[in-house]
Amino acid sequence: MKINYVAYLHPFHHNGGGEMVLRQLLETGKKRGHEFRISSISPKISDRFNEPDLSILADLFNCPELYSRFKYSYIKKIIESEKYIHFDNAYVDCCNLDYLPCSGNKTSICQYKSIKKIVRNFRARDFCKDCFQSKKIVHELYNKSELNVFVSPLHHKTISEMLGIKNDHYYILNPLIDVDMFYNRGLERDIEYLYIGALTEAKGLDHLRRDFAGKNIQLLGKLVKGEKLDFGNHIGFVPYEKIPEYLNRSQNFVFLPRWPEPQGRVVVEAALCGCRLITNENVGATSFNFDISVSENMVSAENEFWEKLESINHS
Repeated sequence: MKINYVAYLHPFHHNGGGEMVLRQLLETGKKRGHEFRISSISPKISDRFNEPDLSILADLFNCPELYSRFKYSYIKKIIESEKYIHFDNAYVDCCNLDYLPCSGNKTSICQYKSIKKIVRNFRARDFCKDCFQSKKIVHELYNKSELNVFVSPLHHKTISEMLGIKNDHYYILNPLIDVDMFYNRGLERDIEYLYIGALTEAKGLDHLRRDFAGKNIQLLGKLVKGEKLDFGNHIGFVPYEKIPEYLNRSQNFVFLPRWPEPQGRVVVEAALCGCRLITNENVGATSFNFDISVSENMVSAENEFWEKLESINHS
């Protein structure tokens, strides 16, 4: 197939968790013989087939630190003229604020927006308090898609309830984990509690502080600006290739997010490495109906995804 891929962040130029997933899927697609042209805002690239067999729209709208945006008219033209699927890694296409502050309990007027947040409003070009999901283009994006792709059952449930999605053509992507990298190595588990990820309110910083102050917890990850850290041992950034060693040294992996974490890839990695999981109901990774500690359940997710897309092209 000739495929136009459209996303805010170019998956071969950025290394966030979502971009890692999408990059892996595109690389698998190339191995299966598909051709891709990529359009993105960061970096600014516009490369398209004039008559694609399929388009993939992924995480289009929200990136608070960047001013540039796709024009709604550009997205609307794709929606109206091309066969496309829509891929969600988080909630950026139904909320233009950081980390879905309402946790999916949306109202028509957003209590988290303010005319006083001048820098944010200017960058987002959003000067009203209306919930972003009220925009017509948001509902068209989901309802006219050949397939809406989500990264966990919880992720699908949250967005579907927020938007009242009528389109029942959806697909839940299983975790894409390198099981040759993440497995139980039988190391001495000398870390009692471990957390890995951004240290921010949405990721559960307040819960960690409440439940693990005074306990032997190691904290790996960036402390988000404006947050304070007054407990645990903050190790900071650790290269990705070092993460399996920390997980194999840990007895317990702690993840207690406030928001409905779309998946929480690191939770699956921790389970595969033999950690006992301490989580809550807001972790997408634990909403799958299979054991995430079993490596066989992570096999062939990329090819199953492409088999689904290839069936759409032939329909």
